[in-house]
Amino acid sequence: MTQPPMNQNVTLAEIAEVAGVSPATVSRVLNGDERVAEHRVESVNRAVRELGYSPSRAARSLATGKTGLIATIIDSNLEVFTDPFWGIVTTAISRTLQKSNLQALLMATPLNKADNMLAASLNSQQVDGAIFFQLHDDGFVAELFKQGLPCVVVGTPKSSKSIPYVDVDNATGARMATEYLITRGAKNVATITGDLAISAGRLRYEGYEAAIAALGQAVDKNLVVNGNFSHESGIEAMEELLDSGVPFDAVFVANDLMALGAMSVLNERDIKVPEQVAVVGFDDMFAAQLGRQKLTTVRQDIEGLGSAAASMIAEMVEGRRPASRMLQTELIQRDTA
Repeated sequence: MTQPPMNQNVTLAEIAEVAGVSPATVSRVLNGDERVAEHRVESVNRAVRELGYSPSRAARSLATGKTGLIATIIDSNLEVFTDPFWGIVTTAISRTLQKSNLQALLMATPLNKADNMLAASLNSQQVDGAIFFQLHDDGFVAELFKQGLPCVVVGTPKSSKSIPYVDVDNATGARMATEYLITRGAKNVATITGDLAISAGRLRYEGYEAAIAALGQAVDKNLVVNGNFSHESGIEAMEELLDSGVPFDAVFVANDLMALGAMSVLNERDIKVPEQVAVVGFDDMFAAQLGRQKLTTVRQDIEGLGSAAASMIAEMVEGRRPASRMLQTELIQRDTA
């Protein structure tokens, strides 16, 4: 049977008339009052379904003290949305939150510039909880958490492990990628890092460093160029590596977007991939599977990150304390290494 469309314009009086009860009884049923007789609850619920009633967010907020909104905050500026990663992860968050009748409120703002204003907004009961990405400093979130706001961090917190978090095993994935390049015969493995101020960038660099250390060697700092996860920084980093004259025959790049930028420079300079320089990325974005040469990369479960963060914050809104989670990575071998 087809359900009627949800309608926020239906009144309690109209529901009461169809159900054969008083508007006060309708209100008590909708607010979960267990003292209402079972047959009246059934009558009200039947009328609600028939009329397609959906309470407005404002009315629900007044009745329950909850807004149904979850802030999803990226510690960056709006340029971050050029990375397809964010479309995948925020879609997964929204889809999962909807199962708990929650909605995501997305914002990208550098927290070092907006702390005071954002803290006031988050503490004024405008949202029921918050999910944080790309934190450069988790002290701000730790303070909100201490004040009682449900918070989940995507990424491994730098200072406070008391905040529930979900992450992928970035260090193991990066080490796996670097070791793969070494086992394929690479003698000088360079790396293009992500933003080292956030956990993903820092841990992926540590994984690269661990793979080199396992050979009994120290990292050659001339083989390390910092990027910021953007396509443009991948281009600039590869140009810097090539122009420096330092010999290298492979490069581990901390995400696919930078890896594709780096490969475009190699192609422009007629440097053969993987024969002269092998390339491994991290993420396994859809773009890694396109083009003449498909990118060898480390796959992380991007949808799983978003879904896990959303399910964890939904648990916290209901008063439960979820355990932190660590998702595994997988090396995907393709054409570039």
